[in-house]
Amino acid sequence: MLVNNLTALNILPQEQLNLAHLHETSELNRYRWLTLSFQPFDSPISRLMSAIGMECAHRILNLQEVARQMELSACVNTDQMMKISLPNKNIQHFFVVDELMGRHALVGAEEAANATCTYFGWLLETNATPELHKLLFNCLTQKNNEYHVLQECREQRKLGLF
Repeated sequence: MLVNNLTALNILPQEQLNLAHLHETSELNRYRWLTLSFQPFDSPISRLMSAIGMECAHRILNLQEVARQMELSACVNTDQMMKISLPNKNIQHFFVVDELMGRHALVGAEEAANATCTYFGWLLETNATPELHKLLFNCLTQKNNEYHVLQECREQRKLGLF
């Protein structure tokens, strides 16, 4: 177990930037997909997903700026940001078509947000580069807020308030 902990502490800053950037780009694409999926069924949820996606885009820009300042711009792939990928080709519908499907999509979004909190927590814990601490801390804080917003949204829908 000690070897695993030591290995985790040896992540280079360029690797951390790349991992954070790739993950956040994936999150952006997922929120873009959710925005489109909810649009015909529930426009307030669609707007929420769009707003969360915009926050992802801001974090990506922050990651790129820190990479530039650290002269590690080559570590972040900006081409991935513009691609929207479908989460699963086996889905029955692209658009949310009923309440049950909407509930499942929200639960999935909440679970993914929780996993992202864990991921950024791990990146922060394994960080040994002072220039990345504030950035990763802010990402983790924002991701925790995102998770709580999605949790609250799902709970309000369950009560019929949203």
